[in-house]
Amino acid sequence: MTMLRRFAAVLILTALLQIGFPSYSAESAGQTSGLTSSKVLELANADMRSFYFPDRTGDYFPERTPLHGAYRQDLLNRKIAESSNEFEIVYGSDHGGTVFHNNRTISRYSGYTRNGDPVSSEGFPWDAGWGGTPIQSFNMIQNPWENRRLGIDRTIFDDYKSYDPDLRRYLKDGTFEAAIIAGLNAKFAGKRYREFMYNNQNSQFADRIVYAKNASPTKGGRWVDYVHVLQPPTALAWGSGRIYIQGSSGQTTYLGIPIAPFSLLGNDLAAAFESLPSGATEGKEIRVGVRISSSFKQEVTTDFEWRITKADGTSLTADADKLAFAGHAVARTGSLTIPAEGERMLYASFVMPDSGVRITFSVNKDGNRPSEKLLENNVIDSHPSIRLITPIRLGYDVLSKKVAFPLAYGADIAATLTLPSGDWTGNATGRLNVTKHETDLFRNFQVSNNPPVNEAATTIVRNPIVHSTIMRTDFGDDPIGRHWLNPADPGIPRDRSGTVAYDGNVSRSYQYTHCDYDEEGNCVEKTVSGKVSAPFDSGTDTRIFEVYSYNGRKVLPKQTFKETIEQNSRSSKLKKLFWESEPYGFNVIRWMHHVGENGKEYGWTPVDGQYERTFKQQAQAEVGWETERSMDEQYAQARTAAKKGSNRKALYDKAVFATDRELQKFDYPIKSGYYFNPAGTYTVRVQTVTFKPTPADTQDHKDLVDAVINSFRYETDLMYINGQRAAVNVRNEPLPARGSGFERKPGVLTAKNRKGVDDLELLTVFDRSRDPSRYTKKVDEIRHSQVRDNNDTHKYWNMVMEGYGESSTSESSSHYQYRECVKDGQRMYKITETTDVAFVINRDDHNVYTHANMSNGNYYVRVWLEDIDLSNERHAYRKLGSIKGLTKLDEIRVTVQGSMYDDLNN
Repeated sequence: MTMLRRFAAVLILTALLQIGFPSYSAESAGQTSGLTSSKVLELANADMRSFYFPDRTGDYFPERTPLHGAYRQDLLNRKIAESSNEFEIVYGSDHGGTVFHNNRTISRYSGYTRNGDPVSSEGFPWDAGWGGTPIQSFNMIQNPWENRRLGIDRTIFDDYKSYDPDLRRYLKDGTFEAAIIAGLNAKFAGKRYREFMYNNQNSQFADRIVYAKNASPTKGGRWVDYVHVLQPPTALAWGSGRIYIQGSSGQTTYLGIPIAPFSLLGNDLAAAFESLPSGATEGKEIRVGVRISSSFKQEVTTDFEWRITKADGTSLTADADKLAFAGHAVARTGSLTIPAEGERMLYASFVMPDSGVRITFSVNKDGNRPSEKLLENNVIDSHPSIRLITPIRLGYDVLSKKVAFPLAYGADIAATLTLPSGDWTGNATGRLNVTKHETDLFRNFQVSNNPPVNEAATTIVRNPIVHSTIMRTDFGDDPIGRHWLNPADPGIPRDRSGTVAYDGNVSRSYQYTHCDYDEEGNCVEKTVSGKVSAPFDSGTDTRIFEVYSYNGRKVLPKQTFKETIEQNSRSSKLKKLFWESEPYGFNVIRWMHHVGENGKEYGWTPVDGQYERTFKQQAQAEVGWETERSMDEQYAQARTAAKKGSNRKALYDKAVFATDRELQKFDYPIKSGYYFNPAGTYTVRVQTVTFKPTPADTQDHKDLVDAVINSFRYETDLMYINGQRAAVNVRNEPLPARGSGFERKPGVLTAKNRKGVDDLELLTVFDRSRDPSRYTKKVDEIRHSQVRDNNDTHKYWNMVMEGYGESSTSESSSHYQYRECVKDGQRMYKITETTDVAFVINRDDHNVYTHANMSNGNYYVRVWLEDIDLSNERHAYRKLGSIKGLTKLDEIRVTVQGSMYDDLNN
């Protein structure tokens, strides 16, 4: 279990008993004397009924739970004995293994909540470590109770909002937002990881703050959008919840979130630094502000104290360090009056000494003036210090950085020669040696402003400037060499320290004259020569380098495309198909650069991306049917002639309709034995839009056109006679005899079965194979450019590359300077293909005779469309299922009354 999971098990229910809380009697006031464990349980249940379950008759917190047994009176009694006002209601017993921490053995869990969730033991450390990302910057999942993958049940307190005026006295907007922030402030704000660290795990983060006071989620929104509430807070009890965190590799962890009782939302004094510098050079004037905020409803007077020390613990002074105080109080310690629900600002200023500086500030430290329960935010500490050094950073897209820095942070490095006597006889000579310790960090190491010593001086000063190049590759990240570093948290840099040492000596010759006395005591002058030496100031100059790495995410947010068939009914002539196109992989690059000593960027370089990306887009098609010449139109001339009783044969071009007056009431009356020629012309337009890496004609379009063509049906149950005098249907299929006539057997013409009576072609399909002009194609290249900051890349590419709003990954560009471009030499095309197909019935207008023995009755001629099962296709649209056919594209009803023999006999 990770640290987050372990910590998430903490479901804190801490009864904070505060004197005079308005919703409770004196019996629930903040006196621990006289309290018993059963009384604590009673008060907790009273809280729940009062605020959330006014109609509840039973206790929210029972004395026993079925699974884990009785509540732990020993833990409550221990707190009562300590005169503590904080209680945890826990069931069961210690479990989950033990650790030895802070000189005692601690079980991981002290028991269970009423709902069976493990409760972490008080003081249990973060034994799985910490990645260095502050709580507010975790990649939290919004509205986790709506995320099916997490499989958690929504509680009535998720996304909670109350309009109860009593509750809104504490929850000003009706939500738990303020209570969550207060809980985070109380447990984590301003605290450093070292307070939670176990066995020095991730000790490089020991001095990092785990949560910034009053911080909101950096992803945007509010805490109530992310916190799954397990236990609501009350006036006297802590609530608890969880946030769910999406890891970079797809795993999900969770973290327990304390929700403060309403008592902590009321009376509180809080101190916070303002304008606290992280580092400064020696001699720089520093001004630090502290803001003291009060939530008391009345004016309060309290005590405060500054403590400002050097690294060795000695205090800064007004004389040595120009220490001074300003603002609403101008002393190091004293009293301060704060207005009701108001603020006060205090300032301290000083000149940066030759070491780091630590600042501690306290207000109402003991919580007695006025009475306060929450004291975690009363003392603030700048620990470890305001540093003298500042990391030199390589940003996410920096390959190398040329740096230049003065040794000794610009202070003079001096050597002072003292003349023993006499006079100097030459220049001072020597050298200040500057060497690097790390051979794989300071590349192209050079030193300027450090000439060899050869000057007539007694004090020799050097101010060397170190020049070097810091390479990304020396930190384990080599994207050009295709060896990418993928940190778990890109916000945490990989750091290294580099040390440059300096030392050296100077020397200078001198001479003097002195007396040597002879035997008679006379002075004999003698010149003596000598040389003196002196060392340069020696030391080491340590610099910290931080390299930030981000080389893309493996999986981009999934794009959602329509996958449906619109207007897919058996009455619609137009069908619209939408599907996700076939995936095509492509390579990307990102741009990286070098930085010169002047801070300017140069040498922009295209660098291969770590992951292949996949092009997908919205493909679509339309299938639209039309009746170009209906059967009504085709038979209109002959039908009109029959109505008029005309006997002009030329007028009966397609069929011979009965002229009998009594038969004119029927739409299409005929007598058997005459010709009734199949007729009609129908068209369909198939248009597809697909995306391909080549501009060639697509098989997707061809196969869809073929499937549409094969769905066409011309059907009739009229009975015909062929050249062999046999009774057949329109397909030339024999009809079984039945009495003096024949059984009905509908015949169907299709694109695959075009021939009918006497093997005549009664259905002709005009498509691209007969007429190439029936097919058209429009090809649009989906443009892209590898040129940096070039906007000539189509949004379709941006939808499937990282670093763009179109792919919901713009934060990769804004946070990590990571934006992908399509690598040159790759192509993608939007191909729009259109095919127009015509179905002509009996193109040559063959006379097709009905059988003279066709029985009287009603017959039909219908043009319709069969369903198209796309699942049998090999293309991406196969997932759409079936295109529903058309029940009726065209239809007429034919009435048979009598036969040609009736006319012959008359």
